[in-house]
Amino acid sequence: MNMDNEEFKAWLNDFSAVRLPLWNEFPDFELYMDQLVNLGNRYLEKLLESEITPSMINSYVKKGLMQRPAKKKYAPANVAELVVISLLKSIYPLETIKSGLQQALKTDSVAESYNYFAELFNHTISLVDEDKAMLNFSYEDNLMKLTEQFAIHSLIYKLIGQKLVEIQLTSKK
Repeated sequence: MNMDNEEFKAWLNDFSAVRLPLWNEFPDFELYMDQLVNLGNRYLEKLLESEITPSMINSYVKKGLMQRPAKKKYAPANVAELVVISLLKSIYPLETIKSGLQQALKTDSVAESYNYFAELFNHTISLVDEDKAMLNFSYEDNLMKLTEQFAIHSLIYKLIGQKLVEIQLTSKK
């Protein structure tokens, strides 16, 4: 096994240990914009190509992807929305994410929807290694749950693919 493979194997091991926070791990108080930005970036630092900015959040609110803050203060629901949007925007257009969020909230609360997403993400990423990185799903799941499963697999595979390209580019220098 060459050095590139060893580097990738070590990265993959670290990557598979990444976890999204669950709803009950969010602060139970309202946040100002700078606090929301810092929290979002801390939660997603190993998963995003670029950092979350206040202008991104303002854009998500303006486009109706995130709930409007109350008196410039953001609630836990905003943290959940920011995490999901920030992850999914690398694989879906914002309009698709908006539709998906609306669909998810027709049957579950924000907390329930977010926890399902986070738990599915955490479980899926924990399975990623050389032997088990494959897609398993059940046709018995409802269409929304199946959609989330495919989205999370797409996201995780995209991040792994980006790392492989990065390793190959740096090894050629």
